[in-house]
Amino acid sequence: MSAPGHQGSGKGAAGDPAPRLIQPFTSRWFVFLFGVPLTYAVVRYHLIKGVEWSHLPLYIANKAISLAAVVFIACSYLIGRTLRVYADDPGRRLVLIKFCGLIGFSLAAIHAFMSLLLFSPEYYPKFFLENGKMNLVGELGMAFGVLSLWCLSITAITSLPFMYDAVGADRWSRGQRMGYLCLALAAGHVLVMGLSGWLAPAGWPGGLPPISMLAFFAAALPILVKLLWGNTKRS
Repeated sequence: MSAPGHQGSGKGAAGDPAPRLIQPFTSRWFVFLFGVPLTYAVVRYHLIKGVEWSHLPLYIANKAISLAAVVFIACSYLIGRTLRVYADDPGRRLVLIKFCGLIGFSLAAIHAFMSLLLFSPEYYPKFFLENGKMNLVGELGMAFGVLSLWCLSITAITSLPFMYDAVGADRWSRGQRMGYLCLALAAGHVLVMGLSGWLAPAGWPGGLPPISMLAFFAAALPILVKLLWGNTKRS
C-alpha cells in the first residue's frame, strides 16, 4: 500500500510529520472511485432488475462496497508501479497510494461485516444446502474472502508510519507484497461465488456484467501488471 521501493519512517526529508491522507484531491478520488461502483449497482439492481429500494442500505450497498474495495486496492498498486499519476509531485503521489490502500482496507472490512449480517439462505440460496448448511461453493468463497482480508490486514499494518523502522526493510517489503496475495485471494473469492452468473449472460440485467466479474478483473489487473513488469525488468 506504499509505493514500491519507498523507504523511510513516513516522515518528510526534514523530519516533518507525514502529510494528511484526507485532502481535497484524495476526497475527489474517493467520490469518483466509490461513486462509480455505487451508481453501477443502483442502475443494475434497482433501476433495471427491479430490486426493492428497501435493500439499498445493506444488500445493494454491500455489492458496491465490495467492488470499490478491490478498485481502491488495485489503484494503490497500479499507481505505485505503472500509472504516472502526479508524476511531477512525488509527495502527492505517495499520499494517493497510501490513501487508496487504506481506504480499500477499510471498505473490505465493512464488506466483511455486512456480508456476515446478510449471509443466509434467504439472501444467497445458491450457497446453501437444503438443511441450511453452506455448500462447497459457499464455504470456498467465504474461506477465500477471510484469507484475503487477513492478508490485507498485514499489508495495512505495515503501512503505518513507524512500521518501516520497527520491522526493517525486508519484513516491510514482504508485508507490502502480501497485498498481491490479497488480490489473488479476492479474485478467487469472487470467481467461486460468481462464476455461475458469469456463464449466463442472457440473465444479466440490461446486459450489464455482474459486479463480481468486474471485481475479478480489477483484482487480476495489478497481478498481471506485476508479472509483466517483472518480466520486462529481467529482459
